[in-house]
Amino acid sequence: MKQLKFVLFIALAFLTSCTAKITNDNSVGDLEATAYKTLSEKLIKDMKREFNGNMYESEKITPIETADGIKIGIPDGTAYLFAKDNSKYLKGDLNNDKKFDLIIRADMTEGRGLETKKYFVFLQGKEGYEYFAEFKADDMVFDNCRKMTALKVGTFNLDSISGGLLVGSTNYQSTNESYYKDYSYRCDTEKYKINIKDKVTELVSQSDLLKKDSNTGKYEKVTK
Repeated sequence: MKQLKFVLFIALAFLTSCTAKITNDNSVGDLEATAYKTLSEKLIKDMKREFNGNMYESEKITPIETADGIKIGIPDGTAYLFAKDNSKYLKGDLNNDKKFDLIIRADMTEGRGLETKKYFVFLQGKEGYEYFAEFKADDMVFDNCRKMTALKVGTFNLDSISGGLLVGSTNYQSTNESYYKDYSYRCDTEKYKINIKDKVTELVSQSDLLKKDSNTGKYEKVTK
C-alpha cells in the first residue's frame, strides 16, 4: 500500500509540474513574458496584413529597441512603445473569479498623430493568460469629454487594478487649447470597470475636476 501511495504521489507531482499555473501575487515571470510575446506576434501579424502582401514594406515591421523601450510599428503608421522593464505589466482580478488577470500597457501613436496609451487585457485561463480585449486611453474618457462641454479630449493613465477596477488619473484638454501637448485639466482619480460581456469600459467613480493655474502651475478645483 505504501508503495502504491508513493507511485501516485510521483505521478501527481509530474502532472502538476507539466501544467502552467498562475499564482495570485504581483510577481512577473515566464507566463507574463509569454503573454507579451503572444501580443507582439499578434501586432506584427496585424500590421503586416495592412501592407496587403507588399513584402518590402512588410519586412520593416520588426521590434526595435530604443532608448525608451521596445518599438513595434509601421513606418509612418501606427506604432507601439513598450517599456523594457516590468512596468508594462499590471495584475489584478478583473472578472471576480478570484484569479489574477493581466494588463500590458503601451504608448501608442497613429501615423503622425497624437500619442495616447493602449491597454491590452488578458484574462487568466486554465493554461495561462488568454487575450481578451484592448482599450485606447482616449476612447475610455470620450463620454466624459462629451458630457463636460469644456473638455475636448483626454488620456486615462492606468496606475493599478484594485477591487476589480482600473484605477488611475486622467489628463484633459479644454476646447480652448489647440497645442497637442496642452492638458490643463485633470482628475486625480478615476475608476473604470470592464464590462466583460460587452467588452467595454464603464466609469464607476471620478474625483473633482481640477484646472491648472497658468501662473503657479498648481491644480485647483473647478468651481462653477
